[in-house]
Amino acid sequence: MTFSWSILVQYWPRFLSGTLTTMKYAAIAIVFAILWGVIIGSITFRSPKVFGPIFKGYVTFFRETPLLVQMYFLFYGVSRYVKVSAGLMGVIALVLNDGAFIAEIIRGGLQSIDKGQSEAAYSLGFSKFQTMIYFLLPQAWKKVMDSVINMLSIIIKDTSFLMWITIWELTYECNQINTYSYNPTTAYLVGAAIYFVLFLLVQGVRRLVMRKDNREGVRAV
Repeated sequence: MTFSWSILVQYWPRFLSGTLTTMKYAAIAIVFAILWGVIIGSITFRSPKVFGPIFKGYVTFFRETPLLVQMYFLFYGVSRYVKVSAGLMGVIALVLNDGAFIAEIIRGGLQSIDKGQSEAAYSLGFSKFQTMIYFLLPQAWKKVMDSVINMLSIIIKDTSFLMWITIWELTYECNQINTYSYNPTTAYLVGAAIYFVLFLLVQGVRRLVMRKDNREGVRAV
């Protein structure tokens, strides 16, 4: 079956609606996944006796089990006891899953910093919390910023799983358009093209951020 421009024009409002929904959920998930990942990564780096093993277990569980299973568990399991919307459950699943990967990236960045940085901060009278906030995290962020930005593309793609919990995002709309038009080539090729454009936008942001960071590095020298 060939690509049909008439189907694209006819169903463009549905493609647009699905894209906007995808971008909305992706933006929310990105913000909270980064914040959550920074918090968990900092905790696992310090490895406190009580919470260290708990959060390490969380990171391992959410990294090594499928996102769709986690989403199903939250939507069909937890929501039976806690009445929340499908959208909120979807965002929670994305944040917990992708936040676990970001947490490992942050932890790796913190581990790459020389221990002398912490010792110098302690000698100046800074607490562990202040040392983490003012010294370690800013340095770690510069080291892992590229990897974290690349995670944004993964989060955008992960929003496609939201269709399985009744969210009318882009992949859901592509499925519906295919059902109505009987033309999977057009429906899914347009959907893939939109995802690719979103990927290019993320990479554009990445280049701008990295260029700015390189300029600041040159000025500092």
